[in-house]
Amino acid sequence: MISFLTRYFRLRSRPLLRPHRSCERQRVAALLTLTLAAAALTAPLSHAGYRVENIARPTEMRGGISAVGFTPAGTLVVATRFGEIWMRSSAGAWHCFARGLNEPMGFVIDSEKILYVAHRPELLKLTDTDGDGRADTFDALGGQWGISHNYHEFFFGLRRDAAGNFLGVISLTSNGDKLTVPPADVRGTLNPAPLLEPTGQYSDLPLRGWAVKIAPDGKLTPFASGFRQPNGVGLSPDGEFFVNENQGDYKPSCGLLHVAPGDFHGHVASLKWEPGFDAKNFTTEQAWRRYKSPAVVFPHGPMGISGGEPVWDLGKGKFGPYAGQVFAGDYSRLVVRSSLQKVAGEWQGVCFPFLGRNETAPYTTGEKLLSGVTRAAFGPDGSLYLGATGGWGAGADGLQRIVWDGEVAPEVLDVKLTDRGFTLTFTRPMDAATLTSLANFEINRFRYYYQFKYGSPWIDEARVPVTEVRPAADGLSAELILAELKPGFVYELSVPALRTRDHQPLANPLAYYTANALLNGERPVGGTTRLPRPDEKAGDAKAEVALNNVSANALLAAGEKTYRLYCVACHQPEGRGIPGGAANFRDDKTRLAKSDADLLKIIAEGNEVKGMPAFGAMLTTAQRRAVLAHIRTTFGDKPPEN
Repeated sequence: MISFLTRYFRLRSRPLLRPHRSCERQRVAALLTLTLAAAALTAPLSHAGYRVENIARPTEMRGGISAVGFTPAGTLVVATRFGEIWMRSSAGAWHCFARGLNEPMGFVIDSEKILYVAHRPELLKLTDTDGDGRADTFDALGGQWGISHNYHEFFFGLRRDAAGNFLGVISLTSNGDKLTVPPADVRGTLNPAPLLEPTGQYSDLPLRGWAVKIAPDGKLTPFASGFRQPNGVGLSPDGEFFVNENQGDYKPSCGLLHVAPGDFHGHVASLKWEPGFDAKNFTTEQAWRRYKSPAVVFPHGPMGISGGEPVWDLGKGKFGPYAGQVFAGDYSRLVVRSSLQKVAGEWQGVCFPFLGRNETAPYTTGEKLLSGVTRAAFGPDGSLYLGATGGWGAGADGLQRIVWDGEVAPEVLDVKLTDRGFTLTFTRPMDAATLTSLANFEINRFRYYYQFKYGSPWIDEARVPVTEVRPAADGLSAELILAELKPGFVYELSVPALRTRDHQPLANPLAYYTANALLNGERPVGGTTRLPRPDEKAGDAKAEVALNNVSANALLAAGEKTYRLYCVACHQPEGRGIPGGAANFRDDKTRLAKSDADLLKIIAEGNEVKGMPAFGAMLTTAQRRAVLAHIRTTFGDKPPEN
């Protein structure tokens, strides 16, 4: 399992960032896939929804997009990983506002003349004092954190609160840079001792893994810890600070983290910089008991692999029926939509796949969504602007705009927790016959391990029966009564059989609700995670035994499911991978020319150079054999070896 930004091209003349890539956990089972395919054939969606447009960039613009925003006057502003700031007028004319920054990852824009930029070493104020369209003063306002020459140290930001303070998060350092571990030159005190277990991300230098507040006078206050690579920060309309964290060690999935003073968000490496912290007597259980679970888990795979900047739709209907909801791009050519709910005093909520992945989506027109769209901003016209970076092992640099065409696509608009289950609302009235059938609502729950290893399998999975459906007379909502409702789980809601009153299927019949707590205040320790039991292995032991005693056809079916759950985001449904990234099984015959033993070793141990994560802790031996059998049979020229 893998997150954002874990590889860096070593030469400045090449793209700067390259993340570990991870195979997708597409949780829709084969039966659901067939159901959706059949529905598409029998009742194709009428055109309704969104148009994707590419925005031309100047040929001299260097590097992928690392920040997107607008001035109060409506001028588009972008930053690039190569340290440039560009502005585009409403007429489409570009000019370079600044060069020479150190990987800016976000900004706050006051005007065409004043920008505050989060780049690696510090917070900078850029000012154009003479009005010629170029910054001529660069004032450092704060940057008292540690930094080295490691390729993987960032300052993610930037937002400003109502009091004028700037908010951002300092990332951990990666051990992928074998040449500089420990770093040769540093700013700040070096403390290379790992906490609990050595992991792929560490905090050798002060405040790495901390959220910080920087006052207008430059005073820096660290206020929350436990972050890994939070590639995107956001501020809600009511001033709440949220971060989209990236999956990896101590991080089972990406997701929206609500960040408040004193929070610990899971990665233990940063705790060494906490005043009075006792590293000698610290345990994993102590960390888990402090862990604040994401407000909205983005299950790794179906909801992306490497999340980006969360932005709120404040366009009052200019972007469709989703006013007030949250949108975030993901590296895997996906935009995730979320809705928040305050339960027992804390934020939690639901997420949906909004746009992407399906290249022939019937509710979109125009260009394909680019891989790497992890920067986002809503424009003055209400359209969603996305910045993409292709230097992370795949994809292409680019800038895109998503425009609503005025038609409302059939969707699940929202999911809210009730005291007995969930209430679903819809963008269009639903057919009463399909809305009242219990068989049309499939709900499953799962949670994750809290562990130092990369990611986690889905554990403690269970089907949750729906005992009653109470539809509204207008067909725009339905309350689901569940046989059992427990906190501390992610609930998967699958409704592919629902139809609108004009017999249209839902565009995205899948949702995931994060139930950290119930309305009565009941909440478990560790949110949607638990500690592994002693000697517990990844996966289900019963399933392992079952897979070892099935027919060849059953093994292939299990392999297909595993491929869809874990691998399809990188290697794609047709097996052609991503140019410059995941292997192309269809056209590059050398990929499957290795022996089964060699390929099974790669699946288990990963391939650091190629950005392939290790699945040994997430898939059983039988699952690895099954997925290899599926890959060989579906994409290769020869059957699996005995």
